[in-house]
Amino acid sequence: MNKLSLIAFAGTASSLLVASSADAGVLGFAAFVRSAGISPTSNVIVDLVVVTERASDRLLNVFNVNTSSTFIQQAGTATRGFKPDAASSTRSNTVDSFCTIGVEGGAPYEGQYYASGGTSADGGFSTGWTTLGTTIPANAGWFGSPPTLPDQLSESLANFTGDRANSSAAAAGGTFGVWVGHWVFAPGTTSAIISMTASVKDGLTSQVVTGSATGFQQIVPAPGALALLSFAGVASRRRRA
Repeated sequence: MNKLSLIAFAGTASSLLVASSADAGVLGFAAFVRSAGISPTSNVIVDLVVVTERASDRLLNVFNVNTSSTFIQQAGTATRGFKPDAASSTRSNTVDSFCTIGVEGGAPYEGQYYASGGTSADGGFSTGWTTLGTTIPANAGWFGSPPTLPDQLSESLANFTGDRANSSAAAAGGTFGVWVGHWVFAPGTTSAIISMTASVKDGLTSQVVTGSATGFQQIVPAPGALALLSFAGVASRRRRA
């Protein structure tokens, strides 16, 4: 097991304080943070990505997710939980939080990146998936089904907008990743705490690599949506699929 040291990022996404390298497959995590409008009167948007090594790497699932954060959910039967909605769960949405394992069809549709319709909740997501949920249950997770969809393949991180903050030097250098969450916070939100583990099937070796992060993410809702992102206890390990 290769453990990464404490990593902290402040101000702009390039403000690296401490760094370490990660195992192949899972390079770390990245958050793309932006404001929906003129801060501090607008929602704060965070797109979380599992950073991978190559375009052929495939995200299988995220699990053991824990957070004390409260998220904004758009009113409506189909959009009040964390299950992605086929019509409105896009990367440009500024009023609704949802989970995903990648992009529907593996590519944008008419200029929009839609959350994967193959995203399902695991047993830990006991409430708030299809019912009203502004918090994520303890030890929840979600996965892509079936695990062979193009949705779950890595995409170019150039497709994301917002200020980028990274969990490691390896993540900072990564150019591919898989979208796992689109989270909307109320105006004035300054911080969020989250931990999770991600499993990625290495596109070169077909081995499964898991990377874990327990961290503190401080969101500063200012013009440009600057972010402070810290991850502690990040780790990677490899096993045969």
